[in-house]
This record gives sequence, structure tokens and C-alpha cells, in this order.
Amino acid sequence: MSDNKKPYPILDWSGGYCGNLPQDRLQTSQASNLDNIHIVPFGAGWRSRLGNSKQNSSAINSGTVIQGLGYLFTSAAAERFGAVSGTKFYGSADTCATWTDRTGSLTITSGQNNKWSFCTFNDLLIGFGGSITAPDAPFKWTGGAVNAAALGGSPPSALGCFSVNNRVFAFNTAAAPSTIYWSVLANAEDWTGSGSGSAVVGSVADNEPITGAAVLSANYVLVFKRASTYQMVISTAPFPIYSLFDQTGCVGKDAIVNVDGVVYWINQWGEMVSTNGDDLTQYPKTADDLWSARVTSRDPYIVGFREKGIDYDHIVWLMTNTGTTNNQAIIWDLQNKCWLRNTTGYKMNAVVLSNAGQSFLGDYAGFIYKPEQSGVYADASETPPGTITAFWQTGWINPSTADEIVQVQKLTANYKTRASGNITITYGFDFGSLSKSITLSQVPTSSETLTSRQSVLTGRGNYIQLKIAQSSSTIDTYFTSTILRGKVSGQKKISAP
Repeated sequence: MSDNKKPYPILDWSGGYCGNLPQDRLQTSQASNLDNIHIVPFGAGWRSRLGNSKQNSSAINSGTVIQGLGYLFTSAAAERFGAVSGTKFYGSADTCATWTDRTGSLTITSGQNNKWSFCTFNDLLIGFGGSITAPDAPFKWTGGAVNAAALGGSPPSALGCFSVNNRVFAFNTAAAPSTIYWSVLANAEDWTGSGSGSAVVGSVADNEPITGAAVLSANYVLVFKRASTYQMVISTAPFPIYSLFDQTGCVGKDAIVNVDGVVYWINQWGEMVSTNGDDLTQYPKTADDLWSARVTSRDPYIVGFREKGIDYDHIVWLMTNTGTTNNQAIIWDLQNKCWLRNTTGYKMNAVVLSNAGQSFLGDYAGFIYKPEQSGVYADASETPPGTITAFWQTGWINPSTADEIVQVQKLTANYKTRASGNITITYGFDFGSLSKSITLSQVPTSSETLTSRQSVLTGRGNYIQLKIAQSSSTIDTYFTSTILRGKVSGQKKISAP
């Protein structure tokens, strides 16, 4: 360029969290730290996540924890939701706004870790669960204005369940934690008649209970123990079971997500793996520092689900990195193949997806939320309801290596602003603190046209690091690129060794 300056595009936004690598070795598309963001498809930009909206104005059961959520889409195309909270079971005939006690004569053991699993069968919502060591008796609910009732036919009191091929399956009882059971064909309330049965998964000698199961297809089910994975052939009884991966298992019944015939889960080392029933796929280690910081005693209560929107597709893992409850989310971005995280908005204990793919989250105080709601910028699930702080932080970048720039002078930010608020860009040089800052005050545009703002940077150094943050109750900015400009000749600051 005639003015002896060159543009330097720092980020294409397509990389994931990479905090366990030396920051001077990060690719320009990777972040050294990030929080509460969505990367749009093909890495074309990023935006802050939107807020959660509270569905019920008062707690389901005097503020007790949500121990399980179920969803029933009836043959009459009616949506019904069920929730276990404390010692009660509640039903909702709308989108979780109004809940009615449907416990009846059921006995349910309270406790935030007494988690429940639900499946559907012939217009019944069926629940199995309770304590990991002593599950409660299973029950059924028709979804109408009636109480739930005990599931008939002498079913096992088991930790979890699933339904497939006109049968209900249940696994892990207190007396036989390595055994999986199934009902007769076409009847969820007959567990002793012809066609019912049970089988030991692996060996009882391994002292490992069944931790979870996932329907892979109409022919196969994955059954997990903590350190091993099995494949159950369900096309014809008596359903033979074969070892699939004998060194990789699953930590808990909710730490499993099926995405279009590929099952993802969290193994005993706190790693996400997946399979389509053949090979085991492992994922980049760039989130290992997040997973290694987890409270391992809380592994059995990790909750996974798919959260999908117009411009994102995520596998969300609710986990605990401090305390005794799930308090943040580690996310695998299915479109951009990278790791993200949300430290707020996901303090949740139970999840269910509607027929349309909308996720509903149950917290530890008796409330249900829908995440990522359009126009919602203050997160109702935080206490008190607060703003969403989103940021992307680069690694330490040496412009002279990338584009012969020896003195950075200007920064240009390109973005679309859809709501008012402030963007703060902090920066620093040569591995020091990010002590310098720029504030960009935003005014929304109805057309969402691309905005470009340029600012002069002060200070010099061989390396520069940027942190771009937005924290406001109304801001909704979509970043497309950030560009540094500077001189290709001149003095550089020499840092002390």
C-alpha cells in the first residue's frame, strides 16, 4: 500500500477454545479464552448468546429441584410435559407455564441427584429413576387431567429406560445393576409374560453397573458401563449383546446425546467420544483444561442435549466445575467443529426436548426455562437476573511474523448491531496485562447493515492480544472480522527476557 501500511485479519472466528495450549502457538482462528458466544456457520462471525426465558412464574414445588423432565406428544397431536420435583410428580398441558400436582399415590424419593428418565409408549409417559443405588418404582401418566399411577405388570425398579420396537426396556436395579430388562411385545405393562426377559450386560464380575443406554437405530442399542460399551441387537428377541469398546464407557445416563444416528457421550476420563455403531471417534483436546477442572464426583449427573437454532447447532454438556450442582456448559459446535463454553445460563439439572426440537431446562429451584430466546438479553435463570457477558480473546499474535507489521497503530472492527449497548475491546503487548481499552457505543440499525469502526491503538510491542467483550442487557452484535493495521518498518519494543 502506498502509505506503507497493511491490513492484518486476525480472526476468522472458526476456531474453538484452546486454553491448554501456549498462547503464542495458537492459530489465528483459535481463542485463548471465550465465553457465552455462538460462532455462526462457516466461521463467518460470532455473536453473544441470547437469554433464557422463564416458563413458570412460580416454582413447581416450593422451590425444590427439578429431578426429571418428560415430554409426551399424543396421538391427538397434544403436547404434555411431566416433571419430578421433590416427592411430587407434576403435569403441564401447556408449554411448561402451569403445573398441576399429579402425584396421586406414587412414592417418590426427593433429592437433587435422584434423577428420572422418561420414555413414551402408546400415549403413555413412563418414568424410571430415583436414587442411583435404590431406584423408586416406575410410573405412568396419560398426559390428561388425571394422576400418574404405578406402571403395571411387575416392572423392575430401575435407574433408566428407553422404548424401541414396541417394547420398553429398563436397566440397573439395586439387586442387579448389570442387568437390562424388557417388556413383552406391544405392552409396556407386562414384564413377566411370554416375550419379556432380561440379560446381563458384560459380566457381573466387573463390578460395574449399567450407566446408560442409547437407541442407535431400529436394530441396535448402545448400552454403557462406566469403562465399557456394548451393542445390543434388538431386531429380534432375545436380543444378543456384544462388546463394542472394552476400554471406553459412559459416566451417567444423561451424559449421552443422539444426533441423527451418531451417539455422543462423556467417557470415564471426561472426554467426549462418539460412534455410529462402528468406529469410535475422539475429539480435539482443546477443551481438556475445562473438563479436567470438573468436579469428578459429579460425573454421574452430567446432562447432555442438542440445542439447535437458525445459525447454530450445539451439543451442550451441563457440568460442575465448583460446588455440588451443574453450573456451566461445555459445548461442541457441530457446524464449526470446535469447543465453546457458557459460564452462565446453564445452572440446570434436567432437560427435555419437544417434538419440534425446542429444549426445556429444569433448574435447582423449581423453574423451567427455554434457552436462546429471540430478543431476550437479560438471563432470567441467573440470580438475580443479569446481563450476558460474552467475549472472545485471541492468543498472543506476532504481526511481524504474519504480515511484516512491526508497529500496530489502528484497529478496525466490522460488525452488525441489532440492539443498543457497549462493546469493549481491551488489549495489551508482549505478554503483559490487557490494560488498554476501547469502548464502542452501539446504536441498532433496522436493516442490520455492516458497521465498521476504526480506533487508534496506543503502545508498541512484538506481540499483541485482544479481548472483545459485550456486556449489556440489550446488546446483540454480530462480529464479522477484526483488522489490525500498522507500519512495516520502524522500531519495535524489546521486552525483558
